[in-house]
Amino acid sequence: MHCKKCGKAIGTDRGICPFCGAMLSSDQYALYKEMKKDMNRPELLTEKYGQKPIVYEKRGSDNDKLFIILAILGLLVLVGVVVLFIVLNY
Repeated sequence: MHCKKCGKAIGTDRGICPFCGAMLSSDQYALYKEMKKDMNRPELLTEKYGQKPIVYEKRGSDNDKLFIILAILGLLVLVGVVVLFIVLNY
């Protein structure tokens, strides 16, 4: 991309000409934003060779299930202790 004011090349990583300080015009800025958006997104190896990227969703692991079971058991033990405390005090 080139500056419209001084004509020097201003790379795609800037919104202002580093030589003369001119701001990009609206059409240059739209192009700059589009190029910057593409630059920030990493390219997957499958995309490089023309294949669609495969996206895997995270599924619940066994550790998540174990945590839920232990939380329920802990809650049941707590309720049992409270009920036992109430029964023994009467």
